[in-house]
Amino acid sequence: MVMLALETENGAMLTYRLSSSHITVGSSSKNDVVVRSPGVAERHLVIHRNGDVFTFVTGDRLTVVLNGERRARGLLNPGDKIRFGGVTLVFRGSGQGVEADKPEVPRKGSTARPREAVEQTVFLPDPTGFAVARNKFSEILATPRRDCFQRLIGAVQDALPDVEVAVLVPGGDGDAVALASVWAGNLPRLAPSVLGELRAPGRYAQVPYGAGVAAVVPVVTPAKDLVAVVAARPIGSLGSEGVGLLCEAARLLGMRWRDIGREGGSVGSGEKEAGQRLEAQVLGSSQAVQVLRAGMLGAAFGGDPVLICGGEGTGRTETARFLATIGTMQGRPVVVVDGQGLDDAGVRNLLFGTVGHPTLTGSAEGALGKARGGALILRNVDRLSLALQAELAGLISAQQRVPADGESLLWVVTCGEDPLALVQQGMLASTLFMLFSRRMLRVPRLAERREDLPLLIAGLLRQVSGEQGKSLRGITLECLNTLLAHSFPGEMAELVGEINRLVTATPDREMVRCENLTSGRPLVDGKGGDTVAGLSDVLASDSLKEVVPRVERMIIDRVMRRLKGNQSKSARTLGISRGALIAKLKDYEVPDYRFLRRRAAKN
Repeated sequence: MVMLALETENGAMLTYRLSSSHITVGSSSKNDVVVRSPGVAERHLVIHRNGDVFTFVTGDRLTVVLNGERRARGLLNPGDKIRFGGVTLVFRGSGQGVEADKPEVPRKGSTARPREAVEQTVFLPDPTGFAVARNKFSEILATPRRDCFQRLIGAVQDALPDVEVAVLVPGGDGDAVALASVWAGNLPRLAPSVLGELRAPGRYAQVPYGAGVAAVVPVVTPAKDLVAVVAARPIGSLGSEGVGLLCEAARLLGMRWRDIGREGGSVGSGEKEAGQRLEAQVLGSSQAVQVLRAGMLGAAFGGDPVLICGGEGTGRTETARFLATIGTMQGRPVVVVDGQGLDDAGVRNLLFGTVGHPTLTGSAEGALGKARGGALILRNVDRLSLALQAELAGLISAQQRVPADGESLLWVVTCGEDPLALVQQGMLASTLFMLFSRRMLRVPRLAERREDLPLLIAGLLRQVSGEQGKSLRGITLECLNTLLAHSFPGEMAELVGEINRLVTATPDREMVRCENLTSGRPLVDGKGGDTVAGLSDVLASDSLKEVVPRVERMIIDRVMRRLKGNQSKSARTLGISRGALIAKLKDYEVPDYRFLRRRAAKN
């Protein structure tokens, strides 16, 4: 029997009696002695016994302080103190021959127990090593708040740092909505059959996703309703102890599910309403848009600061505005600040008013004061100076250390398409990047969601015609195909501009036609496309490489339109082979005008 005493910095002591011939010590729950403290490796040292001789050896490139001397291996004698991390391990030797083990006969009339009886009390650590995490779960859910999901996930990640976690509400057709998550990529799909099996007591599922497997633990209320699941991956980093910790988190969450305060009802009702609004406002069925909607829904209820990245014109600010109107921020003030073109003093004046420095007190002025209890949207944060970005990071970090209340502020910032590249280029402060790294949303370019264009165009036509007080009959197929063939290098901003011009040029109760566009710049049909008016400058050029392709495209487009997409007739008219025409149609991205033939046949 080997006796060890573990002394912590706060004076606590744990006594171990171990009979193994080799004893492992470290932060992993697989060790004989589990020490969770900064600076302690997963397996920090191993104590070996050979008869009555005890030696120790540390892990690779690790050391301990043995009786004041830094060592990587050595001989142990009773009373030796081994210090590592923030703890001290006292080696008491074997159980035989140790003075502390000798029985003591109490004096007559004494009520003290024999020393031997005292030594039979053995203090052992939690076998899983997750006692701190379980206590944190209870603390988080003792007073349920809106941010409890994200806080619960944070506690799970503290205990299992190599695991991605999400709290999901199952939706239709196997889709799930994340209430809070630290999860990269697609969420696991939860088939109705899987959910049915999870309702049975004492079960969890291992659900395949891509090339791996995720653990899915049900969240069940006292009324036996399955209301959500806790998912984690990869399964190999969990182990049985990790799955047990997830089950404990899910159990406590189910017990307090109905108590978690939400504006608009119990948990799930607010998310359902927000999800429906997202479906109606963020149009599209492409994978990029589905990821954006899921991220926005999680951000709306997570309480973490949000970074929205994307290319110029993709709609980052509008996405931020809409995000600030759903979830827990619904009905609260929204303030937008753009410091582009201003120096640090000008931006500080916009943000902090005459105070001139950031503050979280009730005396806050400027945009910070106006947005208290709501959302502050800071556009193009990567264009501010690094010094000011670091100052803002300190303010946001200080806010996160204060419990959320009705006066808390949601920070939403926008930046360029690749935040990590901006950090590497010295345009985005690393401290600010780390603060927002848990909740980043990317607005996709139109090229990534071409299949969404018909739905986007229809939605914009309804919106713009309503703003202009018009009742339009729809859009012609020819005009729709012309818009679909356009590449829109200006992204969503250019598409909205084109729709505005089309609706303005269309009389009330008429169909939208591209020929109605009589003012403004002409619509360019695809890559390299031109109109006759747009070729005048090119024809003045002496460069055949510039003139010939654009003139050639204009003629091919005109012939294809006149012959209603008939490639054979068009090739003969142009004097080239059909194969050459097909190649040029692809290179020049000429629209497919066969829809004109189909429309004529119907008429």
